[in-house]
Amino acid sequence: MITKAEVRAYAVARLAPRLGRLVWDVGAGSGSVGIECATLGAAVVAVDDDPAACALVGRNAARHGVGHAVRVVAGAAPPVLAALPDPDAVFVGGGGLAVIEAALARRPDRAVVALAALDRVASALALLRGHGYRADGVQLSASRLADLPDGSVRLAATRPVVVLTGELPGRSS
Repeated sequence: MITKAEVRAYAVARLAPRLGRLVWDVGAGSGSVGIECATLGAAVVAVDDDPAACALVGRNAARHGVGHAVRVVAGAAPPVLAALPDPDAVFVGGGGLAVIEAALARRPDRAVVALAALDRVASALALLRGHGYRADGVQLSASRLADLPDGSVRLAATRPVVVLTGELPGRSS
């Protein structure tokens, strides 16, 4: 799965990556969020339990000139997270509530969670707030131009995603 550009832009803005910051991209998939963070100077740890996804993240990071800044970790979260250095920001793009819980337990300044399933929104929001985060959320969708056979264009909707964000009070950066 590739996080759509519109969702990725919002997530990266909320993660606030920059030089000297460590961002985890958990459930990395193609690595698109982590790679964007690395292009802005952050060090990134991209985690995925699928070896093919891990290989893809490595290739994508190299193709975007940030292979040196993206460390790919193969393994199932949450257990694999225990061995990682503490993050400044976390993006959870997959893995469910146990992964969100484990990431928040590490107390990153910022957390961003992308959810396609509406039934997980309330629980994920409760986790953020329960860990002391100022939490908010948005539903993002976009409609892109798509060509029609007669040369006209129409709007084609992308799949909506709920993005929850959390920031620890007094630790914003």
